[in-house]
Amino acid sequence: MIIKSRIAEMLLAWFDENRRILPWRENRTAYGTWISETMLQQTRVTTVIPYYKRFLDQFPDIATLSEAPQEEVYKAWEGLGYYSRARNLQKGAIFLVEHMGGELPADYKFLLTVPGIGPYTAGAISSLAFGLSEPAVDGNVIRVFSRLFALWIYPSEPKAKADITKRVRDTLPDDRAGDFNEAIMDLGATVCLPGKPSCGNCPVSLECAACLAGIQTELPLRKAKKESPVIPYTIVILKKASCIYIRQRPQTGLLANLFEFPTYPDLLDIGQLHDRIIKDCKLLGNEIRSITPLGGSSHVFSHLKWEMTGYLVELCDPIKNSLPLLPVSEKQLEGEYISIALAKKLAFPSALKAYTSAVFDARS
Repeated sequence: MIIKSRIAEMLLAWFDENRRILPWRENRTAYGTWISETMLQQTRVTTVIPYYKRFLDQFPDIATLSEAPQEEVYKAWEGLGYYSRARNLQKGAIFLVEHMGGELPADYKFLLTVPGIGPYTAGAISSLAFGLSEPAVDGNVIRVFSRLFALWIYPSEPKAKADITKRVRDTLPDDRAGDFNEAIMDLGATVCLPGKPSCGNCPVSLECAACLAGIQTELPLRKAKKESPVIPYTIVILKKASCIYIRQRPQTGLLANLFEFPTYPDLLDIGQLHDRIIKDCKLLGNEIRSITPLGGSSHVFSHLKWEMTGYLVELCDPIKNSLPLLPVSEKQLEGEYISIALAKKLAFPSALKAYTSAVFDARS
């Protein structure tokens, strides 16, 4: 326990001098902590900062978030990715309004009952906002502690997280649990980095078993990454006058509820696309005014990669509204023509940014 208390003391002294200035640390609230910690999951701090400020301006409290149209919440989240986080935030807000008076409870176990709040977020809210002695264990914390105690663990394994959680709990100072959790987060983000830790700048390097043994770059253990499948798609922006054809993705699955353009599951050249549109939409050749290539783009998800090519297809009026093109999901979905001005207010996947920008930015 002497070593553990010394680690806490040294980390807190370092944190007091080196803490990062972040908007959610100013005027700390439980709601702001919830929003920021949810945004920071699998997203860089520099990316999150402007989103956090805009999100709180638009949804300043739990009640406002619970009552907002889902489209507005998604639009505010657009570009952050992993939209299930935004969906779960709103589910949690609705739950809190219905069951807890619109407030986050100062109780770790109660926080775990809120939809979308897991052990890490509950620990972060408990310790950072309410000063409770609860660990908040994420990837940074697992990496730091695996090196501190020279643990040969794979971070993705449940037993590894359980072990680290116990060690953090044993090390937490009761009077500054929140600061200690943030100190570990900052150390992992700025010093104890994944590939090449900066041990010369680490306040606890003399207490770090991995550093003393020269094995810090080997920990934590990393499993070989599997190659992600590459899926080809042709993105088709159908435009007539000042309107474009869009549809909403299914309520479940990848990019649930977001809006998209019609999509073919292959990479088509102009000639192939021309023939497919005429056939699938039952058009005459002279009803297609022009087809403009928008170039290639790619997007890497956690488990697959999209390779895309895109086209802007301008159609002549009049033309029927319903077009039987296959979406990415391979299931038939109906869409509609809406004005470009209205479409700009809807949330599209960041995977399609190259193509939404080609349409929306050209008219801004």
